[in-house]
Amino acid sequence: MFEHPCKTLDDVIGICVTPVSHEPRVAQDLGSHGDTCDTVAMGRTGDVELTMEELRQVTAHAEACARTTLSIAEQAAPGDPRPAAALDAAVSFAQGGPRSTALRLAAADAHRAGREAPNDAARHAAIAAGDAAASAYLHPLADAAQVRHILGAAAHAARAAELARGDDPVVAEYMLYGAARRMAPAVRDVLGRYPRAASGRTRVAVLMARLDSLIRDPAPDPQPADDPGPFFHGTKADVQVGDLLTPGWGTNYGSGKRSQHIYLTASEFGAPLAAALAVGDGPPRVYRVEPLGPIYDDPNVTDKKFPGNPTRSYRTTQPLRVVEEVGDFSLPDPALVERMRANAAELRALGIEAMDDV
Repeated sequence: MFEHPCKTLDDVIGICVTPVSHEPRVAQDLGSHGDTCDTVAMGRTGDVELTMEELRQVTAHAEACARTTLSIAEQAAPGDPRPAAALDAAVSFAQGGPRSTALRLAAADAHRAGREAPNDAARHAAIAAGDAAASAYLHPLADAAQVRHILGAAAHAARAAELARGDDPVVAEYMLYGAARRMAPAVRDVLGRYPRAASGRTRVAVLMARLDSLIRDPAPDPQPADDPGPFFHGTKADVQVGDLLTPGWGTNYGSGKRSQHIYLTASEFGAPLAAALAVGDGPPRVYRVEPLGPIYDDPNVTDKKFPGNPTRSYRTTQPLRVVEEVGDFSLPDPALVERMRANAAELRALGIEAMDDV
């Protein structure tokens, strides 16, 4: 049986099998669809306000989260169109379509595909797609169980990615960070009207509670690191003593997008590895550098991989002054470098930036 924070099969199928008496009462705007509305009305004492536009944004977010792991379901069951159909139905609703019977059935079909999936990763990927379509039926009830309509797709997608990558919790953490970051302010506001996600013992319930916390509880401002150095920077760039290395260049990892930080390390092994991975045609180079402003723990390793920063990896938005070029360093095993590059490519396929530069 697949992991799900709900207790019964009816809960797993979600709103698709919820009794009609639980349907949120709506202020109808018949328009051309017959099922559209401007406001999801208050249904009983303790209910929350929820507009149809907000509901569409909730579904758009859920669809974006589930879309990242659709390939996992499709690779496991190439001939099964149900997860993709559920995501397409979610997109249609998010873009202004009706909450129709077809949308309900698409959600139920994707959940059924999850039950029939050949492996656990594909199972959770299909459930994520079903949850994305079912998110259109979020009830305006102040009930923690409703939070799964907002966060369920992201939690199942995180579990799918985690399992697909050898049950690696670091991958799940990256997925949750991505889901939190892509959440629009309107969806955050909707989430804040509901109680926190209920605690549970399944892995999906744990991931959902973790995501809920990431969104509701802002991380404290980072504090400057207290490390005397010396510090090093690995690159393929040919620079001179006294030059200033600044942010704004393409990252060596993930999408290669323009970086807001520049990275340094106090580890004798970190800089040669960074130099070997760096983009460029020149030979790997390692420089001893002096940071001209405060440095902070690199969250790519301290938050997600090595709490406490044992690798002494840092980043800064201020320049680094080149003190000298280091001539005698050992490069890492080329096989390790290739594995890391392949790993970054696989993560990128899941929508994960190997270098979180925010």
